Amino acid sequence: MREEKIDSIQKLNMFLSQKNIAFFGAGYAAEQISNYSVNHGFDVDRIVVSSVDGNPRAIRGIPVVLLDKLSEQSNDGFNVLVCLTEKNQSEIPALLYRFEVIKSVFYVTDALISEVRVRNSDIADRNIEQFDELKQQMEFHYENLRYQMLRYAVKPCLEYMIVNILDHCNLRCKGCDHFACIADEKIFSQEGIYRDLERLSQIFNGDYIIKIAVMGGEPLLHPELKQILADVRYFFPHTEIRLTTNGLLLLQQDEDFWKVCRENEVTIVNTKYPINLDHEEMKKKAQSENVKFKFFEGTGDGVIKQSFKKHINLAGDSDPADSFSKCHISNYGNILLDGKFYGCPFSVQSYRIFNKKFNQNLRMTEEDYIDIYQDVTKEDFFRFAAKPKFYCRYCKGLSEPFDWERSKQQMCEWV
Repeated sequence: MREEKIDSIQKLNMFLSQKNIAFFGAGYAAEQISNYSVNHGFDVDRIVVSSVDGNPRAIRGIPVVLLDKLSEQSNDGFNVLVCLTEKNQSEIPALLYRFEVIKSVFYVTDALISEVRVRNSDIADRNIEQFDELKQQMEFHYENLRYQMLRYAVKPCLEYMIVNILDHCNLRCKGCDHFACIADEKIFSQEGIYRDLERLSQIFNGDYIIKIAVMGGEPLLHPELKQILADVRYFFPHTEIRLTTNGLLLLQQDEDFWKVCRENEVTIVNTKYPINLDHEEMKKKAQSENVKFKFFEGTGDGVIKQSFKKHINLAGDSDPADSFSKCHISNYGNILLDGKFYGCPFSVQSYRIFNKKFNQNLRMTEEDYIDIYQDVTKEDFFRFAAKPKFYCRYCKGLSEPFDWERSKQQMCEWV
């Protein structure tokens, strides 16, 4: 009978590559060698033991049989690897010599068992890392899918609506998704806004809109802002009213302004841009006037505004459903402008402002808005908000973050 010591991974791999091999032993060493063989794709025929209590169990799927039964397993004979620590190997040869079916016997060393254990641990760690990574990916994809499905859910209300009161701004932000940085000066009349709010209130019975944001452009540039704020509260008595401002003119407002905000429960929402403004002083002023004040989502408490580039697809060949499902404001950031209700400010303002500034021809259809003076119900608005629009073909859905800076009024800020 041939005998040999296996003291390296290379020799172990050579042994495992043979046909009709079996391990002797079912303890710790055998389990480590078995794990190694399975992890590396080697085909081990049997694990044999001299005695066993009860029914033999498999190790990593490798069947365990009694040594006395080994001759029944194959007529070709077996090469056996003794998987025991060195101190337990001394009496093994005499035991194995009795069986003619065993052609050769190999012995592992303690050093090899230790090396195999380390390699098994490395594989286990990698498997755990891969599993955790896969789990995170699955959780992300599940949440993303769930988030996308919510885009298409017809809600029993409007969560957030913008009332656009002017186009231009005194702070030209690069890539502004309202296109205020390239807009001409355009102020919508208080009388026109009043009529739109009145009509919308009739449709919604003065309710069913959770938040209304009065903005533009920079709303503090509107000469009739105070009356507009009062009008919004009059027509929507239960809605949260937000005045979204860059804050450049906030500390210059007169007492009537603060009184209107206080009496109409207007929340001033200040976007904290990285410019030389005393935002804390604004906050203190609002508190002293008993007016609600907060920083725009994602800013404040030491965090400044980061910009996001929404890409315009001039070819207009994006899949509207794909763009809609990826967009962070779809079925959320609707906008009321000049008698029409649009899916988002990016669409209507790029159509009105971007086209004019850069002599483009992005097309808008009747699918892209609701004429609020037509015969419509609030349910029509809910269904409209939850579906892709024709104009979504000009958008890629996702927004690319970048550090805030002032606009150079170039087309590349959106394209």
